[in-house]
Amino acid sequence: MAMAPVAGALPCNSPLHRWDKTASVSFCGAKSTWSGRVRLQQQRQSKRFRICAAGDYYGVLGIQRGASKQEIKSAYRKLARKFHPDINKEKGAEEKFKEISSAYEVLSDDDKRRLYDQFGEAGVKGSPGMGSTAGAYASNPFDLLESFFGAGMGGMGNFGGMGTGTRRRSTAVQGEDVRYDMTLEFSEAIFGAEKEFEASHLESCRACGGSGAVSSTSRRVCPTCGGRGQVMRTQETPFGMFSQVSTCTSCGGEGEVIADYCRKCGGEGRVRLKKSLKVTIPAGVDNGSTLRVRGEGDAGLRGGPPGDLYLYLSVKEVPGIQRDGVNLYSTVSINYTDAILGTAIKVQTVGGTMDLQIPPGTQPGDVLVLSKMGVPRLSRPSARGDHFFTIKIVIPKRLSESEKSLIEELANLQKQQKSRSPIKGKARVNGENAQSQSQGQQDEEEDGGVLGKVTSAIGSAAQGALRWLRENL
Repeated sequence: MAMAPVAGALPCNSPLHRWDKTASVSFCGAKSTWSGRVRLQQQRQSKRFRICAAGDYYGVLGIQRGASKQEIKSAYRKLARKFHPDINKEKGAEEKFKEISSAYEVLSDDDKRRLYDQFGEAGVKGSPGMGSTAGAYASNPFDLLESFFGAGMGGMGNFGGMGTGTRRRSTAVQGEDVRYDMTLEFSEAIFGAEKEFEASHLESCRACGGSGAVSSTSRRVCPTCGGRGQVMRTQETPFGMFSQVSTCTSCGGEGEVIADYCRKCGGEGRVRLKKSLKVTIPAGVDNGSTLRVRGEGDAGLRGGPPGDLYLYLSVKEVPGIQRDGVNLYSTVSINYTDAILGTAIKVQTVGGTMDLQIPPGTQPGDVLVLSKMGVPRLSRPSARGDHFFTIKIVIPKRLSESEKSLIEELANLQKQQKSRSPIKGKARVNGENAQSQSQGQQDEEEDGGVLGKVTSAIGSAAQGALRWLRENL
């Protein structure tokens, strides 16, 4: 027979009401009181009547009211191993596990425990995490792992690289790298140099030693994560329990918070300063080359090692010289008579002014080389590239009368050379050989007369030109 609540019964959260597999149930009315012993079956299966009961969290964990935090944690671990649904498949084990977790959530938190001791369950009923499955692990999620895998798993151990102990300690972080752009002269890039400059970077604060706090007592354990640097949120889904571990937003994963910040660095632990540095630029660097100076970057957080300084080099250009790897290229202009007769000209190189020999008969576009006058190799400075010179011949646009007369005479001479028989000098049969030889001698004598006139007119320049004509016609 169903039993209806008696009018004037005590509220559900009264400390007089407790529930267990077998419990004594009392109902207090305004004029009459009766008691009886009722065996409660499964609470979920009971549809005929329901009695709201307030849980005795100390009794659930089997501890005294004055138990210490360590005793509470030990009791929770023992019971969690026994009633965890993944281990205990008996009916009621899951409900018992939730009850144990709810009790531990309250008693492990000093504020909630104080409210519970003063007001009972009503004092903590509205606390975050109460009344939902997610709250079963919200206050100290890693204690459940400790109960199964030992203390090393309280900070997730080596699982996923998230800590190594029951409390996550502040770990040192390497500082950031710093970039500095430097411009070099062309000769400095070729032969190397020593450069002195000022670079701005972060250095560890000397006032607080890089901790960011005024003193060591100013750092406290983070109240949100309990010093682990991580928090876990657990929810019940249709597919089972789902837990997510994330970095604590209150302490940024450090496990500690600063109560009193350093006045000099504002709690950062680092200050920005300018530092004078001297570096050696090796011979053979080029545009876009990068040099690394170890340990001259920003200082690390919490005593971490500093980063590196990277120098990004750019090289100024010089007129008349182009660089391609270890070789240099230039273009030089010469007079057409120098191209015919040959000469020596002055050219500009990275080693200064040098003589470049122009051989007779040089053609436009010819390339002349000064060996080992290029750029040293970075891997082997003793080995150098070459300097290549492309020849450009200048043709005059205006000539004097005497120059024009000489050029015309040379042009006539070339025409006479072209009009000669192509079979000159070849033997002929039937007595024609002697006649050909005599005719050739006569032609040479006529040429000699012309050559004599040219030689007397233009002097040594004509001699070189005629010598070139004889060699090439």
